Amino acid sequence: MVGIEQAAERGGLMAVDLAPKKAAGAAMGLIGIASYIGAALQEIISGYLIGSSKTSINGIVNYNFEVSRYFWFSASVLSVLIALFVWKAKRKPPTK
Repeated sequence: MVGIEQAAERGGLMAVDLAPKKAAGAAMGLIGIASYIGAALQEIISGYLIGSSKTSINGIVNYNFEVSRYFWFSASVLSVLIALFVWKAKRKPPTK
């Protein structure tokens, strides 16, 4: 759970840096909600992938994490690529 909160905090800080000052709280809240939804989806998908690769031989249950490992690696690469899109973004000056 600590990892999810740290990810939400870092993503939220990036959003706060880009959002107008009046919308900083809303930006942080939106990123927090999106982080928890993403974490829930990750749990559901990982649980399905791990459960579908379960085998039982003579009453001994074995889990194969091969497919799950690909999913986790792909998700981490995708998250880095998404973060790179806003890496050098600057806050737009307020319009009058």
